[in-house]
Amino acid sequence: MGLRAVTQTTKLGRYEIVQHLAQGGMADVLLGRTVGIEGFERHVVIKRIHAEQARDNRYVTMFLDEARLAATLHHANIVQVNDIGQENGEYFFAMEYVLGEDVRKILGRAAQIGSRVPLEHVMTIVIGAAAGLHHAHEQIRADGTSLGIVHRDVSPANILVGLDGAVKVVDFGIAKASHQSARTQSGVLKGKVAYMSPEQCNNDLVDRRSDVYSLGIVLYELLTTQPLFQCDNDFLTMSAIVHQDVKPPSTIEPSIPPELDAIVVKALARRMRDRYATTDELRRALEDYTSAAGVRTSTTALADYMKTTFGQRREPWLVKDGRNDGTENLELEDDMPSIEIEVASTPVRPPAPRRRGRLLAAGIAVMAIAASIM
Repeated sequence: MGLRAVTQTTKLGRYEIVQHLAQGGMADVLLGRTVGIEGFERHVVIKRIHAEQARDNRYVTMFLDEARLAATLHHANIVQVNDIGQENGEYFFAMEYVLGEDVRKILGRAAQIGSRVPLEHVMTIVIGAAAGLHHAHEQIRADGTSLGIVHRDVSPANILVGLDGAVKVVDFGIAKASHQSARTQSGVLKGKVAYMSPEQCNNDLVDRRSDVYSLGIVLYELLTTQPLFQCDNDFLTMSAIVHQDVKPPSTIEPSIPPELDAIVVKALARRMRDRYATTDELRRALEDYTSAAGVRTSTTALADYMKTTFGQRREPWLVKDGRNDGTENLELEDDMPSIEIEVASTPVRPPAPRRRGRLLAAGIAVMAIAASIM
């Protein structure tokens, strides 16, 4: 989606709206600017809820939950949220602008030119994302108890890589923390089916190990440039996630050594207890591997790769006609729709024989909703 000038709202709170960047199912993404004394100027990305959703208290609550949660997460590997506001009934929040691409675009470019992402850059990306997720998972309340944050939508589209080599996790829009006001008798689980964990597919309770699994899928795809499971529809994908063991990535890319195979397979274990307990454990395993294998990770080298792959670009406010070589990408510019599945906030765990029935019901819901949005 190309950049275009804003034709309606020109100001939100203290921000001047400069350009429209992207549009998602729940919100628009805008480029904003705030100015101060002595020529101070700062550009931000503004996420503004659609007018239709703004009339629905459920969507407003989800949107504000995302903003409040994201604003508490201060880490180099997480996109920072700086402000939240309301103007003439329009809810919005402002976050840092990242000049770069998401991992989905990186994978797409590698496939387009028939190459693989260099191993050192794969390691830099996944190690950075793991660190950001661990920071979110570790958040606590004032009394020292865990907030229990789980991202729930870790995917290539939600990991940004800047042209400066910075790796940042974005879009905590469906993350859950036990303090959120959106915690009701019936919740909405949203996510990209291909990156769901087995427990998500089964509508089971999830914890941080669900994010370990999803990040493991991202790692697998970066190593092989192929999907973890290649199925004809979402239901078959969910069934494969729940029932099939993962083949080592070396079956697709023989150059991958057994030590790295073992890390990927452990991250993608179907049973939660067999995975890494935290994304930090996964990060340390990858760092130990890179050290032993002599793989040098570097954000500077990653920056060089990004500029070579996607070309030199300038921030859009520095370009007179609002255009850059290449494509701009933000977290809502996603050609793979999120799937909504109604789930109970405290699902009852049925006996094992009923698991397939639960998956079937979820699969029917997925296909019905997917059909309605195509």
